Amino acid sequence: MSKTAKILTVTQNKNGNMIEEAVKKFNRIHDPEVRAELVENGEDYFVVKFSGRILYYSCGLYDYFEDLIWLSDLNAEIEGYEEREDGFYVRYRISPR
Repeated sequence: MSKTAKILTVTQNKNGNMIEEAVKKFNRIHDPEVRAELVENGEDYFVVKFSGRILYYSCGLYDYFEDLIWLSDLNAEIEGYEEREDGFYVRYRISPR
């Protein structure tokens, strides 16, 4: 399996619905300027791809990443992010409350 195919595999966990709902809310608020897509969902983490031209010109890039935490109602934090050709991939760590 290629690295790209592995990243695009979404597995479900107990927080899956909360994360998917947060992504939908985010897109209702920010789309078409910025779009979020859940690409990986592990037991205590998830990865979201953010895309959109405004990301490359915004001084508030990190704010978009944090918005998803507030919309998810999860105890999560940004573990890191990586810029790729098709967007920014942000890894979130979920902690128990």
